Amino acid sequence: MKRTDRMRYMNVPFAINIMSGNQYEEKQNISFGGISEGERFTARQKTQCKEQVDGKMIFPSEWGIQMHQHDYFELMYVLEGSVEQKIENSTYIYKKGQACFINRNTKHCEISGKDFSVVYLCLSKEYVRRLIEMTSNSSGMIYRFLNSNLQEKATYKKDYLFLNAFQNEEVIKCTCYLFEKMTKELEEKNPGYLFIFHGLVERVFNILQDKNKYQLLYVSLDSTVEEILFTRIKDFIEENPGKCSRQEISTKLNYSGDYLNRIVKKYTGLNITQYCQKVALNETKRLLREGNMSISAIIDKVGFKNHSYFYELFKKEFGVLPSEYRKMHR
Repeated sequence: MKRTDRMRYMNVPFAINIMSGNQYEEKQNISFGGISEGERFTARQKTQCKEQVDGKMIFPSEWGIQMHQHDYFELMYVLEGSVEQKIENSTYIYKKGQACFINRNTKHCEISGKDFSVVYLCLSKEYVRRLIEMTSNSSGMIYRFLNSNLQEKATYKKDYLFLNAFQNEEVIKCTCYLFEKMTKELEEKNPGYLFIFHGLVERVFNILQDKNKYQLLYVSLDSTVEEILFTRIKDFIEENPGKCSRQEISTKLNYSGDYLNRIVKKYTGLNITQYCQKVALNETKRLLREGNMSISAIIDKVGFKNHSYFYELFKKEFGVLPSEYRKMHR
């Protein structure tokens, strides 16, 4: 891999890089290693620098970590700890089980980290094109993201995917295992390792775009911060219909409940509680149409403890009772 001040180049089809760092006495340590089809490298850096109040390492400029873009796609996945990353003009904190899949035009850099370990899956444009052609089922948000970024009109497009396992340890463990297997295949290079590596990339993509395991958020840098936040709120509520409170959303997204409430009000005309109820009622309609679950079980599933209140809301929203709605749509 080569680099200039603002551009990173990769002369192999793919690579896996791992960066980790921690605090030892007064020194901050960082190690960076990579492995690809044909080469392997490691690098270690130490520097004397002051620790921030919250314990984060600030990456010094002499480490060469500065705003840059790639001629390849990069999936950054946080294995441990947390990393602060700047993407164009905004800064985000990624924690264990969170990831960012960034395109080739978007400038970014890692700013700081706290007892962190991060894996980077780097894929060349040619490899991604071949991957899509060879994959039997190249559907889902990740493949759509990659496909759209291979088009000629994407030359100046700046976008990325944010992925979040919501601290589900089983899901994170499974994902980490796949990255470990990838690394092992590239290290050992046994017969057929390239085919196995290709299959593992597909498996990683499949688990990351499984809505039962990860929240995926597509971010176009033409979007405002509020639009991005509303999309994250909307996705979280829709994936947990009737089961998330304003406080839970505030905790998950690291923003105050009042601020998030104002954003939801701006885009829907409803406060968070009302919007959650609306999503839960719409999910109820779907379950009434598509399944054989009892109405009582559906009410429990969408998070209503007071069944009488639920019936009142449903009738007010749709003009009929749940049993009547089911008969009308069967």
